[in-house]
Amino acid sequence: MRYLKNIFFFSASFSGKAGRIEYGFYLLFSILCGYFALYLNSKVDLDNEKILYLFYDCLIILLVLVPMQAAATRRLRDLNANPTFIIFNFIPVLNIAFAMFLLFAKSLKKDN
Repeated sequence: MRYLKNIFFFSASFSGKAGRIEYGFYLLFSILCGYFALYLNSKVDLDNEKILYLFYDCLIILLVLVPMQAAATRRLRDLNANPTFIIFNFIPVLNIAFAMFLLFAKSLKKDN
């Protein structure tokens, strides 16, 4: 149980640094959860009990949003960039280019 608590805390931690591979895993998981949320959204029917899918859809998006933003912030720190650039994740078309930049940019090897 403590191990799972540590994993969740690290995934939502904004401190530290994240490499390309770690950010790539978060991005892949975020994309897969997004597609699953879209699938659930297509199954929503407001006339019967399938309206619960809308709740699950929002829950998936909420649970993926914070760890993904934390991974992007850690990745920005790894690139020695200002973490306030995380705001680019909330601009609709720019977020795709920003995610690809974070995924493919090489880390700066600088020991502090």
